[in-house]
Amino acid sequence: MTQTTQALRLPFIVFQTQNRMEDDSADDMRCGDLSELQLRKKFRLEKVSGMYDPWRAERTDFPISNYAVIRHKMSHSEVAAKLFNEFRRDSLPFSFLGHRGLFTALIDHFQHGDGKPFSSSELNGAYKRLIERRNEGSSLYKINEALTDILSKNTQFYPQQKKDALYEAVENSFLPNFNRWKDTINGLGMSVHGVYATKITLKSLEVDRGNYKAILHYKGQDHFGLDERDIMDPRFHHLNIFRIWFVLQRWQKYAYKPFLTNMEATITLTGSKK
Repeated sequence: MTQTTQALRLPFIVFQTQNRMEDDSADDMRCGDLSELQLRKKFRLEKVSGMYDPWRAERTDFPISNYAVIRHKMSHSEVAAKLFNEFRRDSLPFSFLGHRGLFTALIDHFQHGDGKPFSSSELNGAYKRLIERRNEGSSLYKINEALTDILSKNTQFYPQQKKDALYEAVENSFLPNFNRWKDTINGLGMSVHGVYATKITLKSLEVDRGNYKAILHYKGQDHFGLDERDIMDPRFHHLNIFRIWFVLQRWQKYAYKPFLTNMEATITLTGSKK
């Protein structure tokens, strides 16, 4: 090994998104910042639930025997608890196939976790399986291509001077996100959808007789919260689940705290030099 050709120093951060980890300044991490007037007028959230009215702190009953509407006064904390129950119930169409327990755990954490970060082995497992699919154009596919290409020209180690090739490979790839069609019904799309920040680290690299073994660590982080664009999106605005979520998070009287959702996966990548 010469002074001009040195082995890549490990661990090596292959890639980081421009969105940074621990970003609590993002709009979807705000809570308790909007008044009732703003929510009802600017965001058109006059109606939030079919049965519970957070603005009047009332439950509305529609008796079958007549056309009278019966209203029952409640405390704001009682209404919030009922809205959380509706939140869980209304999530069924988005989470009935696969990871419903994960999404309800996130709702529970939203209600009781006081903004603390969330992680789970179930989410980590789903994240790892997503990465390991290695579809053409995915980050893992592109890293494998870059390693194979560079190591075919240097049979003993990965050169420090070629570190940018790994970054460029990932920069032109698809990062792991739960935005597949099936994620709209298995709970992962509601739980995470687009991963806000990603960091990929090459932990170790062994080269032996034309073969290599790389250990990669993926860390992803998302925000369990809604921003103004989310609630005003025509796809979501008229769905009670998003109205309830937004009011629970952003109304000054409730101000339930959004939180960071963490996921990680360690991937073993093997290949042969060309």
